[in-house]
Amino acid sequence: MTEFSDLKSFLDSWEDRFVEVTEFDIFKHSPNGNINTDGTAACCDSPIFTKYHRYFKRSIEPGVRDLTIALILKLNCITYSSCQGHFSTTDAAMRQRYVAVMPRDEEEYQQLFNIFNQIAELTNYQFVENPVKVVVGNDDLESEGKTTKCLTLFFVSNNSDESEYFREIESVYNYVIQQINQMKN
Repeated sequence: MTEFSDLKSFLDSWEDRFVEVTEFDIFKHSPNGNINTDGTAACCDSPIFTKYHRYFKRSIEPGVRDLTIALILKLNCITYSSCQGHFSTTDAAMRQRYVAVMPRDEEEYQQLFNIFNQIAELTNYQFVENPVKVVVGNDDLESEGKTTKCLTLFFVSNNSDESEYFREIESVYNYVIQQINQMKN
């Protein structure tokens, strides 16, 4: 379960084209490409921006930016967390690529669950020899005493070779984006 403070405010402002910048809208870049609150490989905390926030695109790591934007534009998803994946460091274990979305209600959850599973099955079938697989995960967000069911598209490795994972991920990732972009709005 993931904690998310002031979820209602975030959801209420998701479609707001006039989001104001606040002093809390700070993120940093690490030398390894991590974008988060501290700008380090060890940090897993980052501000969460709505899609019209002026920092939204800059706050998404380049390795998941295209997928995040495709999910928003083609499937009208609300995204709240992502990671492009990072090699392990002395401070942190390897991070695998993912994008997490927050369905608005149970009906949208089921629709996205079905779409994500279809994409995962198609992609894994297309790249049967690739060590990187697409997996659909569930995450529960806890905020103000309410639990919201969410979904995550993970790009996982079926072995422990980090170099191979990062060498092979792009073909799988690009195929997933292609599948999403071919969907009708």
